[in-house]
Amino acid sequence: MYGVSKITSEQNIMLTTFPGAQYSAQSLAEHLDVFAKAGIVVDMICQSAPRGDVVDFSFTTSYSHFAAVMKALPEAAKANPPLISGGYAKVNLFGEEMVTSCGVAARALSALAGAGVEIVLITTSDLDISLLIRQQDEDAALAALTAAFAL
Repeated sequence: MYGVSKITSEQNIMLTTFPGAQYSAQSLAEHLDVFAKAGIVVDMICQSAPRGDVVDFSFTTSYSHFAAVMKALPEAAKANPPLISGGYAKVNLFGEEMVTSCGVAARALSALAGAGVEIVLITTSDLDISLLIRQQDEDAALAALTAAFAL
């Protein structure tokens, strides 16, 4: 178990990245607000460390929202369009014991590396780790993680 009590996955995930987005609380809020108003549920929100006045800003959503994402793109992003790609799966490791467990992410990343699975994006909270991987690697990732966490 090693801090993880459940592993789940979701297919047909799309990644949207705004490279070089303006670094301000208002700018990032405006980006997300546009998608919220369009009824698009976003997940795995990730921001890079600032580089001067810019950041790379990413989120995932179901690929079924592709047309809605394209239609909802904020005006600020049209001058610097996002990178959008599909064909991903999200693997989620959950465990209430993660809060007090050391090395959970290291064990997961090591297991995936051993299975030859590359990670595209990682987000975490106190109770879970979400890993975005290529959809064709989903079965190998689930097998490797299930073995690594003895589930």
